[in-house]
Parts: sequence; structure tokens; C-alpha cells
Amino acid sequence: MLFWGGMAPASVAEIPSAALGKEVPATGEQKAPEVQLPGTTGPIITDLAITQTYKTWTLQVTPTLNLIGGVFNANWRRRGVGTSQANTVREIGARGDYASLPVFLELYYGLTPRMDVSLTTSVIQNWASNVAPASRAANFSSLGDTSLQLRYMFLHGSPTATTVSGYFSVLFPTGHASPLEPKLLGIDQTGAGAFSFTWGLNLFRYVPRVPVLLYANLWYTNFADGWVNSKRVNYPDNITLNFALEVPLKKFPENRWAFLLEVLSNWDAGRMFGPPANQAPLALVSVLPGVEFLPHKWFTLAAGVQVPLIGKNTTFSYAPTLALFVNF
Repeated sequence: MLFWGGMAPASVAEIPSAALGKEVPATGEQKAPEVQLPGTTGPIITDLAITQTYKTWTLQVTPTLNLIGGVFNANWRRRGVGTSQANTVREIGARGDYASLPVFLELYYGLTPRMDVSLTTSVIQNWASNVAPASRAANFSSLGDTSLQLRYMFLHGSPTATTVSGYFSVLFPTGHASPLEPKLLGIDQTGAGAFSFTWGLNLFRYVPRVPVLLYANLWYTNFADGWVNSKRVNYPDNITLNFALEVPLKKFPENRWAFLLEVLSNWDAGRMFGPPANQAPLALVSVLPGVEFLPHKWFTLAAGVQVPLIGKNTTFSYAPTLALFVNF
């Protein structure tokens, strides 16, 4: 950090004899080079701690192709698609080929220099083919759930200081959850069927020596009682723990390329409020390696592939993901 006026110029009498005859700087201090954040898009899924610039907008469009690879059973083992799971509403019940294409739309606005608000929704297209018995097929499209987020920066200083933001969101069950038609082979659920409330912290730090940009999210989600296929559903509470790092090719704001790695995880927990959960707790840990490209200040993009590592009581998928950012 640069402190102006921290040192006074040395008088001639104070200069050592070995230095006499040499050029003496006009001031006793030298200006430290200013550290600036290199240009990056930010992670694709891990949330930012630095809020949206005041009175500006950013639109993020994130199409993700989920290719269902199988299930993680209650013993953390991988099994084929259609293997029976402990959950009653979050499973695919028959063997076959399944895919999903959600397109997430996120709009951010800077309310104040330290606070922003964002709205997230999605349009989802699901497919099933070669489903046993008799190689059945189906497709279904619908709106997904919608959420409203608020972030406030508690700590924010120099580019190399740690930034900490508070995070709060409300999810509205706008996706399709009832009724679910047997002829659609289990692919017509596009929403949780319940309100939820998420709160937590986002962290960010820039390490210029490497250089690397580090991100983290720690969130806790409380679910209200919901309805799926006309049946009462009590989801467990959920803990989200995400980490991400970006390695830019150049240390300057004009940087055009960066490498990205995200570690994404969700862990179900006991319910803080309401009746006990009637869904088995799930867990899922995945990684997302990717690359970022910044052709213009107003338009940037990032791409990667989500790969599942470990999980419990849930389906898993391999998911090529593209994120487009438009700043205005």
C-alpha cells in the first residue's frame, strides 16, 4: 500500500560520504507500482464477491447441455441410469438415454457502490430416448424456477485485499412440478415445487505474484414445504460450497485470455425449521475446467465442462457449459 508523506527528503548533511557526487532523488520515496485487477469474465457458476458497478447492468446467458451419465447411490457408488434411488421425487425411473438443456438468464444491476440486485431464471428442454421397455421416447420444455438475489460488500479495499460480501436470495417455484405425466418418462419436472431462502458469504482475493484470482461461496438454503406431483415434499436444507480460481495470461486490465477452474459442491443437511425431511439427503461434488475470452469490454465469454467427482442419492451428468456476458 502507498502512503503519501510517509518519509521526508534527506538533507545534504545526512547523505553518506560514499553517496556524495551522485544524483540524489528529489524525494525520499518512490511511488510503488499501482496494482490493477487483470481482465477476466469471472467464474461461470461460482458467484462473485465484488458487486456490479453502480448504475450499470450485466446480462449473463448460460446454456448448459446435461448428458445424464448415471446415478450415485446411497453408498457413494456410480450406477447406471434408472437404478433405484432413495429419493422419491428426484430420480429417473427407467434405463435409457436422457439429456437436458437449461438456458440460464441472469440480469445484474448495481443499486449502490456496494450493493447489487439480480434476477435469475431459466428455460429448460428435456429429452428421453431408448427408454426401457420398448425404446420409448419423450421430450418436454418449460420455464425453470426463478430467483431474486441481493449482494452487499462488507469488506472491500485495494485490489489485493480480501473482499467479503453478504448474499441473500429467494427462489420462486415457477418451474413445472405438478402434475407429472407417466407418458413423459420422468422428464417433465423442471422445478423444485417449493420456495427456498439462501443466505451466506462470497469471498474474493487477488494474488498478483502468481497471478491468480480466488473466489469462494458458502451458502445455506432453507426450503419451505413443497408439492411435487400433488404430493407433499419436505426437502432437507442444503449447504453450497464453491471454489474457483482464474489464471490470466497477462496482469493488466486489457488481458484477453484466462484459464478457469471451479470446484462445485452441494450437501444436504437436517432441516432447521419445519417437519423432518421426507427426501434422502443428497450430495454432489463436481469440477469445471474452462477458458475465458474477452474480445470487447461490453462482451465476454467463457466455456468449460462440468465433470462429476463424487455424490450420493442423485443423478450425475457431464455438462458442456457456455457463458456469455453482455455489459451495458
